[in-house]
Amino acid sequence: MKEKVVSLEEAISEVKDGNSVGIGGASLVYKPMAAVREIVKQNIRNLTVYALMGDIDVDLLVGSGCSSRICAAYVGFPMMGFAPNFRNKVQNGEISFKEYSELSFVLGLRAASMGVNFLPTRSLLGSDLLKVNQDFKVFDCPITNQKTVAIPATKLDVALIHAYQSDSLGNVYSIESQIMTDLLIAFAQAAKKTIVTVEKVVKGKPEKESRLMLPHYEVDLIVETPYGAHPTGVLPLYTMDIAHITEYTVSSSNPEAYKEYLKKYIYSVKNHEEYLSIAKKS
Repeated sequence: MKEKVVSLEEAISEVKDGNSVGIGGASLVYKPMAAVREIVKQNIRNLTVYALMGDIDVDLLVGSGCSSRICAAYVGFPMMGFAPNFRNKVQNGEISFKEYSELSFVLGLRAASMGVNFLPTRSLLGSDLLKVNQDFKVFDCPITNQKTVAIPATKLDVALIHAYQSDSLGNVYSIESQIMTDLLIAFAQAAKKTIVTVEKVVKGKPEKESRLMLPHYEVDLIVETPYGAHPTGVLPLYTMDIAHITEYTVSSSNPEAYKEYLKKYIYSVKNHEEYLSIAKKS
């Protein structure tokens, strides 16, 4: 069986201009931030980005000009305010935003993973989401004749996921207590190609406190990336870096300061290891 471990640069080179990209994690945890920074560094453009709850990942792709179309249930920094670049560019009409509820977002991924064109729900009836997201279609259920909403399948070109550990063949493991594993699985199953960054690649059997999250046939590429979610957290290994996220949000309020942030943490660093050495000193 073929081993799937590659460098971060090689993995992200598989993401192409114009792709639809799903980003795992939510609310400043489990975000594949090393992969997101590499997208910015490689200057991959015109991405349609899907994130259940976007924060620094989405804001960075918008602020760097890599994405002009965002599909999400929420974009912002929990407990820390708005996502500055995202908010400004939406208000100025520079990017498009397709809004979902959390349930409808997950149903779109589920539909794609099941190979069906849509999944039904009644939860959006009476909601203004039917006005702002024209992809949602109301129809008469052929079984009950009740009004029902069809949520179209979210078919992704690439899914980016950060996880606890994997083996070299692509079997990915989560920590026993990890939350939102179902969301990460849904992203992987909805995508043509799944790239997983992990805290550690193990040889042989995984550690006892871990459990299989994605089997090797759901994964295309593996990148060993310790602290690959930084500045978001991977609980209980490490929490979000509030100081760094604050530095990011402050720099986002000024175009010149934001350019300096991108230069300091992305464009002028050689690799993820150098990023970590700089970020932890700041």
